[in-house]
Amino acid sequence: MASSNNSALDVLGSLELDGIELPVYDLAQFNAAVVERVSSFSTNFGVWQVPEAVAQVLAIPAGTGAVLEWIHDTGELVLLGGTPQEGEVSVEVSDTEAFAAGLMPGFLGGSVAGIDHDSAGRVRELFKSEVMPEGSRVALLAHVKHGPKVHELLWGWHREHRKPEGWAWLVEQLARLEGAGDTGASDSEDHLG
Repeated sequence: MASSNNSALDVLGSLELDGIELPVYDLAQFNAAVVERVSSFSTNFGVWQVPEAVAQVLAIPAGTGAVLEWIHDTGELVLLGGTPQEGEVSVEVSDTEAFAAGLMPGFLGGSVAGIDHDSAGRVRELFKSEVMPEGSRVALLAHVKHGPKVHELLWGWHREHRKPEGWAWLVEQLARLEGAGDTGASDSEDHLG
């Protein structure tokens, strides 16, 4: 499990859950701080209706949703302000890799969107992907080390996330992380924030 390096990040706001202040960061900075956040598989726990105060801290319009995800490699449960949209991402590759990807059909792993050569001579392969809007924010809600624990914690989320009272349900579930730590029943690595 990767350690997080959040101390160097600018905190843009905070959410209070169960008496604990949870930091809200710029998503691009948050991802840049720990490469595993971007390269890891993540489990999506839906788009949640959030109260107006939460929407304001995440800098999203009231009435829009926030995406809840658990990042496998870091164990971070995060709330993403905004909804992913289809976009394009790129990665720098060598000329040889770009040439091979350009010749191979997309369904066999070749380039799906194209190859780009910039003025500095760098070659980038372009991919269609879901991307978050620029300026998106992320709230770091909890650290949960193991997948079975996060699934147990959020069991039934699919019945709650679109309801107006769904946010209260999520806060109650997350509060169990701190409550379980008081009795020694939880891994010390599972906690809010």
